[in-house]
Parts: sequence; C-alpha cells; structure tokens
Amino acid sequence: MLARTYTGGLILFLCLALLFLASAASAGTKEGQFAVEDSGRVTCTTYTKASERKDEAYHRYVGFLEGYLTAANRYEPNTFDLTPWHSTAAIALIVNSHCGKNPKDNLAMAAQRLVIAMAPVRLATFSKLIEVGEVGEKAVIYATILKRAQSTLARKGLYRGEANGEFNPEFRTALAQFQTLAKLDPTGLPDTATLWVLLNP
Repeated sequence: MLARTYTGGLILFLCLALLFLASAASAGTKEGQFAVEDSGRVTCTTYTKASERKDEAYHRYVGFLEGYLTAANRYEPNTFDLTPWHSTAAIALIVNSHCGKNPKDNLAMAAQRLVIAMAPVRLATFSKLIEVGEVGEKAVIYATILKRAQSTLARKGLYRGEANGEFNPEFRTALAQFQTLAKLDPTGLPDTATLWVLLNP
C-alpha cells in the first residue's frame, strides 16, 4: 500500500490507464516494442545518486515508481495490489537495492522487475483496510494481509487464535514475540519491516 501520491506518478498512471483502455489486447507494437517516458529512462546510477540527495529529481523518480505500480495493479492479471504492505519508502529501498547491483538498468526496467518480484505476495482481490494500534502507534493494513500474518504465526507456533483478519490482543502478543525473535522492534504492530520478514517467500 502506498502512503503518498506524487503528481508525476498520477500523471503516468492516468496515461497508462488511457493507453490500456484504448488497446487492452496489445502491448506496444506487434513486435512488443514501446517507448519509455522521461523518468523511466534514467539509469539506476542516476536514481541511486538522486536517492542519496533526496532532491526533487528523486521524488519525481519515486513518483514514477508509484505510478508504474498503480498501472501494473490495473493490467496484471488477478491483481488488486502488488505491494499490499509496502510503504513508498520500502519500495524505494527495494529499487535502491536492485539498482546497486544493476547500475546500467533504467528505472522502467527496475520497476518491471519489481512487478515480477512482487507477484507472489500480491493481493489478488479487493480487501478492506483496517486501522490497528493506538494513538501515536498506528498502522493501516489489509484484512487479508492480517489473515496471512495470523496463519503464518500459527504455523510458527506463536499464534493460537483464529485467522480472521482481526487485530486482537493475542495476535498482537504473537506478533511482538515474532518481532523479538527476528530482532525487530517488538511493537506488536504489523509494520512494513515485520511483514516483509514474516511473509516474504
């Protein structure tokens, strides 16, 4: 789930959505070629340098990633959300990691590799969002992801309740135990880092 919307990402999403609606049956030319626009053409090296500065260009590149993922949610089959617990910062870090190993890739290529990598953890259908925690310590998460977390904690012998997508005291205790074992801050909240370690295949 992406917490912040960037103008560039929104524009990209609208353009991709219009292109999709205009020609849902084909991708690019009959040879599969297509143009990569503006931010998508920058190299991973350029992206990495911008990420160190956290400048305007970096925010534009992150907006491109958000727009790309939002469009992918639209065109990928059996997909509601490819990144169901990943914050914008987490997505940027994942791309940073890829770009560190593949400096000659362009940003569009890195984004497409991210789409492929996220397919196993995607949400295939709509799920309601649930706010969990107390004032000052809150998270917003899909009910389906809470069910996945409950089932995974049960398989690890940490949770004995029902996998119902509800945030109850027993689940929070089990999550805090897992966080302690994983050397994470034991808040008992399903934050991005905890869900990545718990649910990433």
